[in-house]
Amino acid sequence: MEKRFHFRKLLVSLLIAASVVVKAQTSVDPTVMTVAGKDVPLSEFVYIAGKNNEVNLTDSASLHTYLELFTKFKLKVAEAESLGLDTTQGFINELKGYQEQLVKSYSKDSDDVLTPEKIRCIEQDCPEYKHLMQEYRDGILLFEVSDREVWSRASSDTAGLEAFFEQSKQKYSSDSLDAVRGEVIADYQNWLDNQWTKRLAGKYPIKVYWDVLIKLTK
Repeated sequence: MEKRFHFRKLLVSLLIAASVVVKAQTSVDPTVMTVAGKDVPLSEFVYIAGKNNEVNLTDSASLHTYLELFTKFKLKVAEAESLGLDTTQGFINELKGYQEQLVKSYSKDSDDVLTPEKIRCIEQDCPEYKHLMQEYRDGILLFEVSDREVWSRASSDTAGLEAFFEQSKQKYSSDSLDAVRGEVIADYQNWLDNQWTKRLAGKYPIKVYWDVLIKLTK
């Protein structure tokens, strides 16, 4: 379970792949974008960006790159929710277990009983708690839906893999699929992911509030 958790956390970092050199801490938390009808607050957008050091949100080009990656991430989470992956008992139990451990690390009391009142108090006193919960929640969904739509499919879809290899055989060092199978599977996964993301972009509405985003570059 611990290895699975760390892998999911790493996956989120790799797929979102961004950082920030500014910290937006204001009493007002405007909506930076809406994906599939759900508002994304600026604080979440900046918090996730701050998990890595490859993108500077004060730079316009970097901001656009990060926005594209973040949007893909949120589209996949929206698809997982559409498939009901956030309603399974396994998901509910795993998220609750993480929340219980997180509450203990933030709680100032010796009472470790998880109550709505305690959670509200922690959210008010420690904004990072809410972001951590959202990050872990979305990370679980991202992992599950990506495994279903990309990773497991790339490994099990023999016909699809063979067709992909035949179409791009010239780029590999061997004419034998077995000789370069690992490399081909990795490329096939990337191709599946790109095709899937394009379908999601057409399936779910996206609205970006540029008046909010542009303030990050100033």
